[in-house]
Amino acid sequence: MRQVGLIQLGVGVVGREVVRLVIRNRDSWRETYGIDVGYLALLDSSGMLSGPDRLSDDMLAEAVAQKERGGSLRDMSNTVPDASPDALRALQSVQVLGSVIDCAAGEQTYEHDLHALEGSFNVILSNKAPLAVSQERYDALHDAGKTGSLWYEATVGAGLPVISTLRSLLDTGDEVEEVVCCASGTLGYITSELMHGRTYSEAVGRARELGYTEPDPRDDLSGLDVARKALILARTFGRRLELEDVRVEPLLPPLDSSLSVPEFLQALPSADSQFRERVERAGRDGNSLKYIARVPADGEVTVKLEEVPAASQIGSLTGPDNIFSFRTREYREHPLVVIGPGAGPVNTAMGILSDVLAGARR
Repeated sequence: MRQVGLIQLGVGVVGREVVRLVIRNRDSWRETYGIDVGYLALLDSSGMLSGPDRLSDDMLAEAVAQKERGGSLRDMSNTVPDASPDALRALQSVQVLGSVIDCAAGEQTYEHDLHALEGSFNVILSNKAPLAVSQERYDALHDAGKTGSLWYEATVGAGLPVISTLRSLLDTGDEVEEVVCCASGTLGYITSELMHGRTYSEAVGRARELGYTEPDPRDDLSGLDVARKALILARTFGRRLELEDVRVEPLLPPLDSSLSVPEFLQALPSADSQFRERVERAGRDGNSLKYIARVPADGEVTVKLEEVPAASQIGSLTGPDNIFSFRTREYREHPLVVIGPGAGPVNTAMGILSDVLAGARR
């Protein structure tokens, strides 16, 4: 029986779903794959929850409940305050296959991920930021994970097989000519609502009510999240780019950036006519508006709102679904397409654990 010890950075919405799925499925993994998965430590910004051996299901459930109440791991017993480096040292002391799951947010976990890779541990990311750092820092992370220990399926398409599909194409000698994608469930929902007759302010407000947007919708509307995904795709098939090289046109009206969230939402109707004109023009031409990232093998990487034929695969996309179209040397006339839900905590957690299991089997 192969043992896999998990250390997880981040116990937010996605992180909690990962914990739940591990508890629910590990008996099946033992029987099916001969892999025994258990937690060595959980970390949030307040500290590290660990024990003398693996964390019990009761302790994991208590941690999840604590975080859902708005608390922190520091409020629990067996928590070491501010102990991220200690977590990796704890992993080194246990004779099991170690996997570090980074489902935090932001670049602050980069050094921990790099340290884990240098220690020959598997690192599984849903956090995009460590892959969207400068090219130099990305190279260091990539080189440390060249043995196959860096996994990041969930950074681009949640649970969709996007990175694994791209890697499979590259591993079999194919060459990417262009990846075209709608890679934001949030912006996909908003553009669908626009084409169905909602005003821009109504579409954004509805997306926020449904929980599709961040608490500040500008975090989604800026296009930065899609730009990071485009950069990750480009770097995966060998392009050397900085995030600043991606040309981004936000799905965001030119409003004062100093506005509070309530003030921003109140000001949104002023942009309704601007977007109504674009919707009407697209409709007259038989087109649909979609927020699209284009990642060619050479030339400029762009992220922007575009008109595409409504009857096309991308144009007919509805709601929060994502689509990734891979045009390659072998799939030139008929691109290889991956389509489905590209957001949501459960789907993202499934993508993370798919990488955990793939890394363990490898």
